[in-house]
Amino acid sequence: MKIQILSLAAAGILLAGCDTYTAQQYQSSPSNVIALQAVAATGKRASVGSVTAAEGVATRPTCRLAGPIDIGGGIDVTAAIKQALQAEFLAGNVFSPRGTQINAVVTELKPDSFSGNWTIGMTVSSSKGQGFNVRTVHKFSTSFSAAAACNNTADAFNRALASSINKIVTDPRFRALL
Repeated sequence: MKIQILSLAAAGILLAGCDTYTAQQYQSSPSNVIALQAVAATGKRASVGSVTAAEGVATRPTCRLAGPIDIGGGIDVTAAIKQALQAEFLAGNVFSPRGTQINAVVTELKPDSFSGNWTIGMTVSSSKGQGFNVRTVHKFSTSFSAAAACNNTADAFNRALASSINKIVTDPRFRALL
């Protein structure tokens, strides 16, 4: 009898930690579109080359002991970031398949559901200019409850990514990459 109770308790604990918190699909940010339209007005065009994660970057971070955060909504996080950059370039009229390839390396990707912030670091580069680093810390509302806090963390990812992309496209060095 004791073994059955312990087995049920162990199974309950394991199943309780199996939730996955999924970020919604990325939507272009108006501030990014406006910044990129100014770049497009100069005639410069870009495409998105490779997006990779630096060694040691958790591409499927976890939230508390509640489970993983599916940042890409079912796809790899680097593919999701690449799609987000492409969406911004398209919406801002900067995208061209023959444009200068912009490459990115994700150097930091850390959610903190306790203090309510995402930290995202990236290094962007191209063959035309000196690459540069950006790092953003995006604040969001959190909760005492793990389920609510982890949902908030997943929901906040795209706003955090939009902030990181904004930091890239508004940096004066971005135009030098094109």
